[in-house]
Amino acid sequence: MNAEGGSIPGATGASSKRRGWAGRAFSAVLAVAALVFVAVAVPVRDRCWDPRAPASTKVAVSHDAAGCTLHLRSGDVRVDTAECSQLRCEPGVASTFAHVRFDVLALLLVLYGLGTVPWAARWRALLGFAGVDLSVMQVWRVCIESQAGGVLLPGGIGGDALRIVFVLGRPARAGEKRPRAAIVVASALLDRAVGLAVLSALAAGLGFAWGGLHAGALAFALAAIPVAFVVGLAVLRGLPLDRAGSFLESRVGVAIRPLLDYVRDPRAPRAILAAAGLSFLVAGVQLATIRGLVFALGGTPTAEKWVYVGSAMAFIVAALPALPGGWGTADAAYVFFFGSAGAGLPASTALAVCLLYRLFWYLSGIAGAALHVARPRVAAAGTRGHPAEDPPA
Repeated sequence: MNAEGGSIPGATGASSKRRGWAGRAFSAVLAVAALVFVAVAVPVRDRCWDPRAPASTKVAVSHDAAGCTLHLRSGDVRVDTAECSQLRCEPGVASTFAHVRFDVLALLLVLYGLGTVPWAARWRALLGFAGVDLSVMQVWRVCIESQAGGVLLPGGIGGDALRIVFVLGRPARAGEKRPRAAIVVASALLDRAVGLAVLSALAAGLGFAWGGLHAGALAFALAAIPVAFVVGLAVLRGLPLDRAGSFLESRVGVAIRPLLDYVRDPRAPRAILAAAGLSFLVAGVQLATIRGLVFALGGTPTAEKWVYVGSAMAFIVAALPALPGGWGTADAAYVFFFGSAGAGLPASTALAVCLLYRLFWYLSGIAGAALHVARPRVAAAGTRGHPAEDPPA
């Protein structure tokens, strides 16, 4: 502290840099550890063993019409069909993808795409009183275009930033007021928060439906997320601002100020309730897509509840700011919760579900990038071109 009671700028900046480096280092270590876990847990080739042997005989195996090849450290050994049929095998990634049903995969891609429409409608509901006059399809195009940025940055934060920038930077129509930045920022944050709360509630509900009250601690933890969300909104709405001056000036206070401005508006509860209703459609499509991927890969869960509980946990883990696209952390979450510790699926199937779902996300990002390039541009004299607004839909 200096003589005037303020913090020393140089010390504050150095401390912030140290925290930034520490955070990035932790994220990198976390991602590398997750990737190592996946590499160890998931075989590329089938791993087979002889159940009659007194000791472990697990080795990598390649199958063909004439039998199979055991890939031993001493060299490859051919085994005929009769002996090969006596082996018990864990499928590898190669054989898992070789048996995928592409017809089901195509239908799931369509379902995933349709799920982006209620997502856009959810954000539009939250933007409702920000003075933004956009149709659902115009908001949908913004959301899809933002996916390209979400793919490139950890936790998908790039997509949120692009959505905010587009709404705040769009040309204003005649007589239209500019939207308040705090409301637009808060709508993007609440879009994530509402989505997480409803996804957790639906996953927990399905977990209890399949597992009863013995669904496990994680199901109860997921059920607590929407409760915490509602309680948090109630606290923010009832926070006495005249007594919270020092809190509002703190880093946390400055960070949540947009949310405070949003949730204290009299129109906020109705907008959030409408968004929650639409979010059930979004979450339903997400969970149905993942369950369909398990089916398309020929997987049969031994504990159905873990498909839904594990999916929600994987979404939460994927939001951690580690590697772009949740590489490593999300893969490890799927392998853990869908594998022997949860749904009882082979590790290769669990990883394949994660990779295929990520592929759907990347395809939406590619579509968004193409839409952004195709968007007409308008340029004013002396200024750079800005994206033109879509015609009313």
